[in-house]
Amino acid sequence: MLPRRCDHGVLVRTLATCVCGSDQHTLHGPGAVPGMVLGHELTGVVTEVGRDVERVRPGDVVAVPFNVACGRCANCRAGLTGHCLAANPSRPGATYGMGEGFGGWAGLQAEHALVPYADFNLYVLPDADQARERLLDVALLGDVLPTGYHAAKGARVGPGSTVYIAGAGPVGLACAAACRLLGAAAVILGDFNAGRLEHARSAGFETVLLGAGALPDMVADVLGVPHVDAGIDCVGASDAAVAGAGAGGAGEVRPAAALNDVVGVVRPGGAVAIPGVYPAGPPGARPALGLWLGGIWSKAITVSAGATPARRYLDELASAVLRGGLAIGEVVRATPVPLADAAGAYERFGAGGVSKYVLIP
Repeated sequence: MLPRRCDHGVLVRTLATCVCGSDQHTLHGPGAVPGMVLGHELTGVVTEVGRDVERVRPGDVVAVPFNVACGRCANCRAGLTGHCLAANPSRPGATYGMGEGFGGWAGLQAEHALVPYADFNLYVLPDADQARERLLDVALLGDVLPTGYHAAKGARVGPGSTVYIAGAGPVGLACAAACRLLGAAAVILGDFNAGRLEHARSAGFETVLLGAGALPDMVADVLGVPHVDAGIDCVGASDAAVAGAGAGGAGEVRPAAALNDVVGVVRPGGAVAIPGVYPAGPPGARPALGLWLGGIWSKAITVSAGATPARRYLDELASAVLRGGLAIGEVVRATPVPLADAAGAYERFGAGGVSKYVLIP
């Protein structure tokens, strides 16, 4: 429920809305309440506009970035829309469908959605017919593709880079595609899920099955050396992060296991990006993550982290998809599912499904 009028907003009729790992965290987390609408990835058609909206018109086909951003505060003016100072009264940064801690904005997994600050937030797709034809690609512009791209840039990926990505789910695959777009020479994805790795190989990426050996040795089998220029953690903190390629006893829960593995294979002077989510906890809390900070310090690794400012990248990524032929839907295995079967899509995704589920009304 909005705390104020939204004359700067529009109503959008859904064409496609996606299921994300963050939705799973929200669904099973303490912020979930009965009746809340989840979801933060949306492509749709504008049906109504508020009185203060000037740029967006009814009938426009639009991509909605997952950040709710005012476009007016100092952070938004600097392009840091993931940390807008006005859209969330509790802290910088707001997201649709993730509860009061993220601003209390209703989610986007519905037949219609409210998008505030529409003139700033919405990306109007230039060719509506083309957008509909490429819907499974365009549907990924709101979150997963910008997130992967932002992480690749944060890890300083460029022509000739070698990259290790922890996690071969949709975010990891989108990140791998972004690394390739930026000119990486070799991209390796690591995961415990053999099905995800099989799909990653079919998309043209190198893979390592975590737990099958020491990660540096497996990287060396691919590259000839046990290190990479850039590492990207697309897993984040999880109770499922048990002893694998890193240190620790069998069955030990290590929330930062994936990140520590990334740090372990990045060369001295390299860079690490962390699009995976790590909990900050309540104000003043310091959750114990078991982070190998000494490895970061001793190697002089540059680290970037935090919510992706998705709106910053939509112009170039929409062009890469619609003009450059980036088939991101194929890379992440975008799979259409009726919106009415959203619960089933959540169940399949939570069970380690290979696909990125795109809900279609």
